[in-house]
Amino acid sequence: MKIKNTYTLEQLTETSVNVVTVSYATINKEEREIGRSRMAYVNSPAGRKQLTDKLPEEYVKAVMALWGENPTLSDPTA
Repeated sequence: MKIKNTYTLEQLTETSVNVVTVSYATINKEEREIGRSRMAYVNSPAGRKQLTDKLPEEYVKAVMALWGENPTLSDPTA
């Protein structure tokens, strides 16, 4: 069984983005949705790393086009 993911960028601002991921599997020659999740990423060093680690390059480039070269938020301190 092969799983395919689609991604939708929502509420993209200079400080954050929400990403909806929908997973599909082909079952009996029909593509069916098997899962859906939503994740928020912030424009901080850690948020940028998470975004880069989780999303395909074309989505990262789209977000970074608005976010620019430098984070607008700091990472939280422990």
